[in-house]
Amino acid sequence: MDNINPGIILLTSKNKTHAALTTDSKVLDYFEETTREFVVRKLSGTKNWWKACIPQEIRNHADKRHEDAKKMSDVLNKPTYEVWHYINFDGYGRIIAKKDNWKSYFESVFIDKQVFEHKMRIILSLRNDVKHGRGLDHINSLRLRIHCYDILSQIYEKDSGLQYDRDSLIANTGLD
Repeated sequence: MDNINPGIILLTSKNKTHAALTTDSKVLDYFEETTREFVVRKLSGTKNWWKACIPQEIRNHADKRHEDAKKMSDVLNKPTYEVWHYINFDGYGRIIAKKDNWKSYFESVFIDKQVFEHKMRIILSLRNDVKHGRGLDHINSLRLRIHCYDILSQIYEKDSGLQYDRDSLIANTGLD
């Protein structure tokens, strides 16, 4: 198993083994999309949630990126998205850990703030390597996938707004 590229995960189905490409980048995309959807769903019920729940620094940066994207969308004839799609990856952990947000919305999901923040720091560090073309060795690829799985499984188990299928989560994090 040591000779297998960490981006290739072997899947076994009815005695057939085949390779499925589950790259670290795809795992991170899935993690980010699911986390974004979860955070927005949890907070958007709050009146004026964008200002009340999103730290100003994160909001300002997302607003600027959103404005820049709108300008380019006209030039490139491509869609723009809601402003929260322009939050940087590290912003989601900071939004969740924000004192009022943590107590009101997220403590019941993640239980231990220090453990949550620790896992997010690891994911962020590994994410920066992956998304900037540096790649991960096999151990760090597994570490990334396990931490993403841990956080996503907590989200799925505690958030009734998401359909939870453990086998799909395992597959989407490349742990099958």
